[in-house]
Amino acid sequence: MKLKKQLASLTIAGMMSIIATTSAFASGVGYVNFDALVQAHKDFPKVSAQMQSAIKSANEEFTKKAPSLKTDQEKQDLGKQLAQRLNTLENTLITPIEKDVVAKVEQVRVDKNLDCIVAQGAIIAGADNAIDETNEVSKLLQ
Repeated sequence: MKLKKQLASLTIAGMMSIIATTSAFASGVGYVNFDALVQAHKDFPKVSAQMQSAIKSANEEFTKKAPSLKTDQEKQDLGKQLAQRLNTLENTLITPIEKDVVAKVEQVRVDKNLDCIVAQGAIIAGADNAIDETNEVSKLLQ
């Protein structure tokens, strides 16, 4: 009987150790509204203005060149070429902002000792335990 009590005590102590260890490693999950953070970035208004200007120029170029093109296929090709140019420009302009946002998200994750920070809406279950870190990251982007 004494042996059973000792085994039961050791089992309970072992389970408590596992629970304590698990909770020590599980610091938590945060989430951010990534799109809002990109738009809150200090450089976003400048990038947005550059894109609007480029879109206007592309539309003007299409309007100027389209009448001289003979077939609908040529017009579609011109449209694709202009759209590809706009996509390349957008990627060139927005990538540094996205990298900066990711760096700030990582900084908040480390500072708050979180296991991870995911994009808002990416958590399927357990979201009630997740912490919204959008405002914390936004402060670092200013």
